[in-house]
Amino acid sequence: MAQFGEGMHDPLTGLLTPAHFYESAERLLSWAERSHQPVSLISAKLEFVDDDELTRCARQISSELRGGDLLSRMGIYTFALLLLGDELGAKQLIFRLSNTVKSSIAYESTPIEIGEGIEAGLARLGI
Repeated sequence: MAQFGEGMHDPLTGLLTPAHFYESAERLLSWAERSHQPVSLISAKLEFVDDDELTRCARQISSELRGGDLLSRMGIYTFALLLLGDELGAKQLIFRLSNTVKSSIAYESTPIEIGEGIEAGLARLGI
């Protein structure tokens, strides 16, 4: 069985692994730059939860995303969401998530500037 961070999908949640997230994010950022679309990054950090609750949260967050948005499990209790949209769109998604996902989650967002790599946005969010 694959360990956390290996392969394309996390074995517990089914979300993208960090390695695949980075690869997919660079493609999305390149497309967004060429088409002049804003991109935002959201971190979702859970307090300690069991595996069932973690999986439930991952499913609920996934259900709120649109096609093309990326969701990854970046750490044991940390998710990263990369979405097409400006900071207002990110804040609206955070509002929907905070009303949908009933676990205690801390959300934070940042825009990704043109020409900026995904690593810079993740660093701003402490991921």
